[in-house]
Amino acid sequence: MKHEGTIIASEKKKLFKYNTNEQKIEWETVFKNKIVGISRIENFVFVLTTSWGSYSTSMINYQTGAIKWKKDIVLYNVHILNDLIIFIDTTREVVSISAETGNENFRVKTGFRWTSPKMVLVDQKIYLFSKKKTMLLNLNTGSLVESKLPSKLNPKEITLVIDEFQMNINTLNTSDSGYSPVFDGGIVGGDSGSFDAGADVGGDGGGGGGE
Repeated sequence: MKHEGTIIASEKKKLFKYNTNEQKIEWETVFKNKIVGISRIENFVFVLTTSWGSYSTSMINYQTGAIKWKKDIVLYNVHILNDLIIFIDTTREVVSISAETGNENFRVKTGFRWTSPKMVLVDQKIYLFSKKKTMLLNLNTGSLVESKLPSKLNPKEITLVIDEFQMNINTLNTSDSGYSPVFDGGIVGGDSGSFDAGADVGGDGGGGGGE
């Protein structure tokens, strides 16, 4: 979905939607804490705020600027399917929440002990994989079972992926570590290193020769 003639920007604790054609602010939302990251995926606007080293993510209504929900999490590798937001958080767990309410549906450990898996959407299925192992995520229960990527996709050779979800949006920053923060701004994802200097929120680079 294109949104020509519109930008979303922040100033310290304020977020606003600006109409570039009419040169006017359509809405603005003030937060209690400093804004350190913003991102839009279709009609979903994510805002990351920080206070005393802790971080929170808020979902904003793109049309009105109203805050739909707020959670004390940071989102990596976000995928949105209908009302589900699937992501990996800073605990390296796969989490499913409701896009509408923010309520958590499930949370499950990835099962990869020594490396950060890549999470991709292929044929409407979520796979997590490394060079040594591939897991398929059940979107209803959160269970992970060993699987294989579709034919001719070799996990031992793939380094970067723009998957089906990312092909339909403005592609987010990608890294070969497997984790990419959803936000644009002064936050540095420890596994990604994709953004400018700011707070370090991720874990390590997740290398190693494990699973």
